[in-house]
Amino acid sequence: MNASDWPKLLTGFMDRANMALQRGNRREAATDMARASELLFLQAQKAKNLEEKKRFVSRAGQLLETSSLLHGDATFRGNTTKDGNETSPITSVMPYGGKKLEFSDIAGLNDVKQTLLQRMIYPWKHPEKLKKYKISRGGGMLFHGPPGAGKTLLARAVAGELGLPLFVIKSSEVLSQFYGQSEKQLAELFENARNAPDGAVVFLDEIDALGAKRTEQMNEASRRVINQLLQELDGVAGKSEKIIFLAATNEPWLLDSALLRPPRFCEKCYIPLPDVAARRVLFGMSLQGCPLDHRLSVESLAQKTDGFSGADIVNICERAKLIPFCDAIDTGIDRPITSDDFEQAMQNVKPSVDQETLKRFADWERK
Repeated sequence: MNASDWPKLLTGFMDRANMALQRGNRREAATDMARASELLFLQAQKAKNLEEKKRFVSRAGQLLETSSLLHGDATFRGNTTKDGNETSPITSVMPYGGKKLEFSDIAGLNDVKQTLLQRMIYPWKHPEKLKKYKISRGGGMLFHGPPGAGKTLLARAVAGELGLPLFVIKSSEVLSQFYGQSEKQLAELFENARNAPDGAVVFLDEIDALGAKRTEQMNEASRRVINQLLQELDGVAGKSEKIIFLAATNEPWLLDSALLRPPRFCEKCYIPLPDVAARRVLFGMSLQGCPLDHRLSVESLAQKTDGFSGADIVNICERAKLIPFCDAIDTGIDRPITSDDFEQAMQNVKPSVDQETLKRFADWERK
């Protein structure tokens, strides 16, 4: 295989996988996805650029996981149409159906919340004031920051504050499941959101998977995807007063510069790791209703976890709670969660974000 042939071969595998899914042949689709994954792993080995290598590996892993689920058949189900026929295993954009969140439900991030109030919430709720002060409403906001800092929760909270449905586009899933048909899928997803009767919040998670920088080495299919994304964002920002669009990325430096120009994501909002006050609230929320030793100090836990993300803190709490749970099963005696349980848990959980990564975010923010 020539070095320039692999994108065409990858597209062929994914096109065949999609056609197999449409026919209901999961095994055949799984086989083609596994072949596509193998091809991407091979390209990752050849990649000289570390960021490119990581992207190949990430995409290959997603395809391999999907292939495994398809082989399992019963665990991997798609949507059904009105006549009962099964469609693609990835849902089109649909409103988030979970518990409604508001800003008061999210620990810390007060500066971020204030920015969202001023740039998103107030303009939506007070259009008459916008008109009076001749302020134009439009453009999206890009959440960027380390993983586990709460970007998805903030998107849910924006929708909750406005009383609007949240339409989530998981960028990596669009690509991994519909490679070769991604442009059509994106158009359908945005159309669904535009048809929401009272407006909607559109959230593009992992936007770097769709909107990576265009280069001479980029294959034609990837170019078509990002061009379609830019067109859809322009259509939302320029023609619809009913849509607020947000996006999130853990790697903003990978994004194509065109995404950051008005009227697309002209606002950038850095979502930092939780400060001590936020960590205190996170521990309190995670331990609410649990049997705690009277000597256990939430304040002490918050002080000891500087540099940990929200997801890291939840992980620590779950590990700490598991220790007395297992003891109770083994001994038949229930006991409270102690400081020693947390000490043991924290030995196995290290900060998921290093200082070099945090510096990179700071450098990008200053550009």
